[in-house]
Amino acid sequence: MITRTTWMGTICDSLRVPCGMIWKISQMARIIRPTITDPSNYRGLDWIFEYTNQDGALTTWNCGQAAAATFLTHHGAMDPVQAARNFAWLEKHHAPDQLAGWFGTGRRRIECIMRSFKLELTEVHGVAGIQQQLDRKNPVMLMLGMSHGKFLSFDLPGGHWMVAYGYDSRNVHLTNGWPMTWDEIEARWHGLAASWIRMNGRGLAKRP
Repeated sequence: MITRTTWMGTICDSLRVPCGMIWKISQMARIIRPTITDPSNYRGLDWIFEYTNQDGALTTWNCGQAAAATFLTHHGAMDPVQAARNFAWLEKHHAPDQLAGWFGTGRRRIECIMRSFKLELTEVHGVAGIQQQLDRKNPVMLMLGMSHGKFLSFDLPGGHWMVAYGYDSRNVHLTNGWPMTWDEIEARWHGLAASWIRMNGRGLAKRP
């Protein structure tokens, strides 16, 4: 069981996930912790300071900035006390860039943000790569496929940036999202949005 009820997708304020529950967004940046039933099977961070789309102004498209702010705060490059200012700075200087921002944030923009804070990234490959980083308590940024809404009853492809901060035998624990199984991660990893920005089957972690 996970003490999480906060999610922000690409174009909505809540999401009905496969189990039927509706995950709602958080209204402010905060510390989150996974509640786990078997600590012996858990690997990763005990807690992380999470930003969500609602911490900024561009709530429909700013999941990339939320992931970047979470990542930078974890690595000491941003002060969590200045959470609102941090997010506003990212939206002003490194706004969503895909098709003038209407399709969110690409990998190059995320990498540019990290370079501006002199934080070097390494590319992580596959489930084993995520697990290896989380075993070291090194969170991983992921772009996962999400529905971008519907048009004539067809799902429009979209994506959502999150930060993986822990895992157990069943789930990956994610910021600005909900716990996903490894099968869900792999399925969403190879969608159009992730492939478009070269994040299919890959993640980004801080270089040791």
